[in-house]
Amino acid sequence: QRSIIMADNTYFSAAADIVIRHENQKCPKRRFSTFDLSNVSCDNGSIVAVATDFLAKFCPDLLEILARNDDRDRLIKIGRTVNSSLRYCEEVSSRETEGVSPPRSNGTEGEEIGNEVEADGALRRLVKECQMLAKILTKPTKVPTTRFGRTEIDMPIVNVGCMRFQQSWNRGGGVPVKSADQLAKDCQSNVVDILKHAINCGVTHIETAQMYGCSELQIGLALKQLFDEGFCRRDDLIIQTKGAVGSGTTKTSYKSSILEQLHGLGLEYVDLFAVHGLNTQDTYDLLFEQGEGNNLIEALQELRAEGRVKNVGFSTHGPAHVIKKAIETDSFDYVNLHYHFMGGGYTSAGDGDHTFEGNQENVRLARERDMGLFIISPFDKGGRLYAPSHLLRHLTLPQMEPLEYGCMWLWHHHDHAGFGRVHTIGVGAARPSDLDQAVIAAISSETQESKQSFGVVLKRIEERKRQILGEKWTKNWHLGLPNYSQCVFGGFQIGNIVWLFNCVQVYGVLDFAKERYATLLLNASNWDMKKTWKENVFSSPAFAWMPGTCYDENHDYSEELKDVPEENKLRVLEAMKFVHQWCSPENHRSNFEEKKQEDIDVPLEWQQAYDMRPNVAWPERS
Repeated sequence: QRSIIMADNTYFSAAADIVIRHENQKCPKRRFSTFDLSNVSCDNGSIVAVATDFLAKFCPDLLEILARNDDRDRLIKIGRTVNSSLRYCEEVSSRETEGVSPPRSNGTEGEEIGNEVEADGALRRLVKECQMLAKILTKPTKVPTTRFGRTEIDMPIVNVGCMRFQQSWNRGGGVPVKSADQLAKDCQSNVVDILKHAINCGVTHIETAQMYGCSELQIGLALKQLFDEGFCRRDDLIIQTKGAVGSGTTKTSYKSSILEQLHGLGLEYVDLFAVHGLNTQDTYDLLFEQGEGNNLIEALQELRAEGRVKNVGFSTHGPAHVIKKAIETDSFDYVNLHYHFMGGGYTSAGDGDHTFEGNQENVRLARERDMGLFIISPFDKGGRLYAPSHLLRHLTLPQMEPLEYGCMWLWHHHDHAGFGRVHTIGVGAARPSDLDQAVIAAISSETQESKQSFGVVLKRIEERKRQILGEKWTKNWHLGLPNYSQCVFGGFQIGNIVWLFNCVQVYGVLDFAKERYATLLLNASNWDMKKTWKENVFSSPAFAWMPGTCYDENHDYSEELKDVPEENKLRVLEAMKFVHQWCSPENHRSNFEEKKQEDIDVPLEWQQAYDMRPNVAWPERS
């Protein structure tokens, strides 16, 4: 499939000349970029210069638009993509010159990664994306919509998630923001710009939550401005917010809290309201098992009857069996859950009985009951697709970038999995440009070219799974694996840990695995063996959202693995040890002491290719 790229490498040669011209001379002997491509880069000035020259040659229309709007964010993203494509190619070339075996796309004698033809294909695809972006910014095109299950809402297949742009989380060590006069002008202007860009592109589903700091406050102010300006009307939008419950929540207090949320948003009603974090059996019991007149679900039913909440759903980070139980109540019109191409759901991967992995069966069940299906965090919890590994890019290019593949895998889930059409996906936007790739992918998602490209990448990835993991492991790795809710002794998140092993092996997403494993390490450090399982689980409010503990090299896992097929047990233990070795901080990696330092260096293909966050998001600044 990669032979479709022209042999003259026009884009590669031109981009190489541009980067060399702007190289910061930190390593004069290198042919290509040594710029820092992370979200805290000090080289953004040079990266912007690279993007400017690249666009001047290949997409002057977009350059004119970005220059007119002083749009530095998009230039940084384009510049990082150019630099990353060239850098990886140069790294591979250097290895060949030094006599080091180049990386390969599979575990056998396979196709080499990172040659000039591949880099040219990546840049050719970037030019096409830039041309589409120029058209969207000039004359916005609406993303497709679909029926959102029994809500009957005409739902855009992309939504704007609102937990990345608020000024403060209103918790932790940051400065809480409780009123409009505390807001920085440029932060609130950014919120307005995000919503305007989203609405222009037909992304009219705006999703927030009480737990997102001052997000509801800022959205309420932004919506009032948009309504007053005549930019849009209330009926043009689909507003969703969420509210959590706890042990002290009563039906009356929950109802009052939701009405306060509506007041903060400046709205008479919301189209969608979700129970935020239906993560545990205890939360389920608060909703359904307190007896008639006291069940918290009744607060939502009353608000729906009063017209203040049009549709009721739930959002979850919970184990698959808890999610299944909530779906089966038929009390909810829709569900927000994790489900991604790397394997089910990031907190529930491995959960379930002997017939399914993660949230796969819950997707099927929700669709059978005609519920709206909203996939949350496909670009973050779905593999940090905004900061992919070189290997993941290699697997998806030149047809598409990893982020686009993540979208297409969900939108065409029914076609390749045979069940469970996904209605919409969440895009957490910290700035307007964060919506661009998803919008572009959505607009072209039903074209024959896009479908064919997706099919090529899907086949390539499935083949890699078989080559690296083996046919049997690919199909059966999750059988019998417990997660924290089944591990009463130590709360071990075994299914999730083994899933991370698969992710690193197949996609090279080591940074993603480290980020996810860090929460298991933290939970383990706080786990007290003198307390009961339930006391440990509920000792921290965050545990149910990012549950489970890490691998313990001193623990005998015979009991936890009793339901695992005998032929899988040794590999499960090896997978857990691998994740603990590679994903723990350096001072925890004692298992590597017997190896030479060069043997534990991160493989080139596992390293981060780029970071599409041009800067630190507002809530992290405080």
